[in-house]
Amino acid sequence: MNSQKIENLLNLALDMSEEERRKSVGLNTGYDETDNLWEVIVKYNGDLAKLDSPVIRVEELIAGYAIVTLPRNLLESFVELDEVEYVEMPKRLYFSVSQGKEASCILPVVTRYPYLSGRGTIVAVIDSGERVIILLS
Repeated sequence: MNSQKIENLLNLALDMSEEERRKSVGLNTGYDETDNLWEVIVKYNGDLAKLDSPVIRVEELIAGYAIVTLPRNLLESFVELDEVEYVEMPKRLYFSVSQGKEASCILPVVTRYPYLSGRGTIVAVIDSGERVIILLS
C-alpha cells in the first residue's frame, strides 16, 4: 500500500503475505485472522464517528486519536479520507516496557545482586498547570 499516512511497520505488514506476517510476532499485532480485520490507532481531525457502523468500528479516544477496526480491503480508502492524518498498528506493551527499562538503565539494577525492585517507593506528581511538583519517598 505504501501511503505516507501509514506508519512504516503497518505498511510492511500490509505488503506481506498472510503467511509471512503470521511468522512475525510484531507485524501481526492488531490483525484478527478469523474476521480479516485490522485494529489500528488513528490520529484524526474532524469527525470520525460518522464512519462508525457494523463494518467499521470507531472508538474515539482523546486529543484527536481513535481506535478503528475495519476490514483489510477498506483500509486503503479509509487512509485517504481527509480526516485521517496518520494510521499505525498497536504495539505490544511488553516490548515497550522492556525497551523503556533498557533505555532508563533499570535492567542492570533489577537483574543482579542486590536485585532492587522499587518496592516500598512512593511517587507523586502534582501538576497545577503552572508548575509541577514531584514527591519521592
